[in-house]
Amino acid sequence: MTTARQIAFEVLRRVDEGGAYASRALDAALAGAGALDPREAGLATELVYGTLRRALALDGALAPHSRRPVDALDPAARVALRLGAYQLLFLRKPAHAAVGETVSLVKAVDHGRASGYVNAVLRSLARASTLPEPPALAVDPVGHVAVAEALPRWLAEEWVSWLGPEEALALARGMNQPAALTVRSPDRDALLARARAAGLAAEPTPRSPDGIVLAGASVAALARAAGGLAFQVQDEAAQLVTLYAAGALRGTRARVLDACAAPGGKAFHLAELLAPGAEVVAVELHPRKAEELAREAARRGLTGVRVICADAARPIPGLEPESFDAVLVDAPCAGLGTLRRHPELKLRRTPADLTRMAELQAAVLASTARYARRGAPVTYSICSLSRAEGPDVVAGALRAGFARAGGGAVPADVLTPDGDLLTVPHRHGTDGFYAARLVR
Repeated sequence: MTTARQIAFEVLRRVDEGGAYASRALDAALAGAGALDPREAGLATELVYGTLRRALALDGALAPHSRRPVDALDPAARVALRLGAYQLLFLRKPAHAAVGETVSLVKAVDHGRASGYVNAVLRSLARASTLPEPPALAVDPVGHVAVAEALPRWLAEEWVSWLGPEEALALARGMNQPAALTVRSPDRDALLARARAAGLAAEPTPRSPDGIVLAGASVAALARAAGGLAFQVQDEAAQLVTLYAAGALRGTRARVLDACAAPGGKAFHLAELLAPGAEVVAVELHPRKAEELAREAARRGLTGVRVICADAARPIPGLEPESFDAVLVDAPCAGLGTLRRHPELKLRRTPADLTRMAELQAAVLASTARYARRGAPVTYSICSLSRAEGPDVVAGALRAGFARAGGGAVPADVLTPDGDLLTVPHRHGTDGFYAARLVR
């Protein structure tokens, strides 16, 4: 029978070696494992996400026991060492289980002397299992945030410079916590009642009128309870972005453009918010994603959603300038606001990514803004938390002749003094999103 450690090892290898997203790889592995004991599934999930969230701290703890830097080792050995170290240092598993079973995993993939090296390093760590001690926050705030919460130093420096030491530390700590299952439904109250009747721990989201947050439940369990009621998995912060973009258009027959629309959460939410006869034009660059988006809109009966496969950074075929009542630019980004769900991103992203993303984001914003009617809001949104991708892009737009537009229909506690939307996990229990409403 497949064990939690086997599943975690294979998933972590796919993430490390193949560039997979942990969430998708884990879902596939758990589905392929068949009738798995829920405790094993839970342990596999903890091992995958915990190892990724704390990878940099684990590397620091392993360093005194390894002749070579952990990130320079063979991928299977690197994954195994982190997996074993996480069990020793964070789960406090007995050494014979954490070490012995981890070494067996390496042997099973036939990596020659790697298993012996992993065995030696983990046994040495087990005899002196300590994590790196962070410097004092008052003395070295960047170093403290980076070490205490296993964050790349460059990202700790960004958050400390932007938000201040205490807030940056709270944000980094929040990003290392599991994210609850959150969904959106046009029949929120009915779905909530059915979920509770089925024994699920379900509560309405505190800020979005369309969301439900569930504790300890799966999508499959909610689907069984829903009895055909429509819902979509979507973080509350993403729901707030749609509400912010729609503003006073809710319940009207408006025409809205959603650029960079896949996988469709915000486009579908917009269609649900608007009145019958409204139109949401969803633009997606990648043909496969555009096809999936169109199929899903049809499956949901959202006849007002029209999908166009095009590059939003260029003129969009078939669309007339100044023909939309609102434009949502949900731009490609580094995803630094989603580290609760995608902790592998902090191991992959570099400062250069932020510069590259910001250039693309500014180009998409400038190109798609032409389709908004004069005076219509253009909402720029990202699921990332960096000044380069967020406030700096908006500052560039303001210099180019845009102004800030009011009217975002969201609670005041997710708005900055400038009226921009900013959500963070430690304050709002959501992913990190930044958005600004602009007007020409």
